[in-house]
Amino acid sequence: MPLYTITIQDGVLGSEAKTSLAMELTTLHSDYAGVPKNWVHVVFQDYAPGSGFTAGEPAATAALTLLIRTGRSPEYKRELLQRLWKLLQTATGAPDDQIVIGIQEVPASQAMEMGKVMPDVANE
Repeated sequence: MPLYTITIQDGVLGSEAKTSLAMELTTLHSDYAGVPKNWVHVVFQDYAPGSGFTAGEPAATAALTLLIRTGRSPEYKRELLQRLWKLLQTATGAPDDQIVIGIQEVPASQAMEMGKVMPDVANE
């Protein structure tokens, strides 16, 4: 169920770089969360130059949003955020002030994967 959405300025990452980042995110999440790789999804959304801003100024802002099931500890999520930051910054070359990462959580009972309602994190 993990769904990564990476929003970046068009041209920042080419096809090969996107494939590499998607694989790195998949491996990280699978290893860190202990879930099968086929549960991890990555979607890139590119925006046109001049359509991203930081502090009201045009910038190649990079954003990563992760949708996961509820049930992970704050420590788990803090460590995951730090690892994701490093991956995204390495891939995009974006400075600290142009990166935004957020985790959104959904109860397992409100998520489906492969045609089945997801189990609670504690029941895996």
